[in-house]
Amino acid sequence: MRCSFFTGVPVRYIEGKLRSGNISSFDLAAPTFTVEPPYQVEFYNTNGAEIPCSAHGRPSPYISWVRRVDAVVEDIPGLRHLRPNGSLVFMPFGPEDYRQDIHASIYKCVASNIVGTVGSRDVHVRAGKKLNFCSAG
Repeated sequence: MRCSFFTGVPVRYIEGKLRSGNISSFDLAAPTFTVEPPYQVEFYNTNGAEIPCSAHGRPSPYISWVRRVDAVVEDIPGLRHLRPNGSLVFMPFGPEDYRQDIHASIYKCVASNIVGTVGSRDVHVRAGKKLNFCSAG
């Protein structure tokens, strides 16, 4: 194992956790996206949607999502879920569960590690209500 000091503090990155020890500056890399989310995502309430986001770096980056208003995105049971792989998932929902702050908002994927942080392009999310038409007969 190569030993050196990063910013004067000895650290070791093992299985996603920083522990006391040393890490070589040659073993470090700022996050870069391997999959950057698209600019626009539109979906029907009956289908839901999954927005992928992944990045690599050394140490492996932590993926999070924020809304344009700098609000950290968290799970909302039955409406929105953050997967461990970095994807942001919008679950199918009934028309009565539509929320503009969730279903018509601008999101950003953020990848961070001890070296740096990178943000994706803005992702414009819009959910539409699927209407069923029946003919009288």
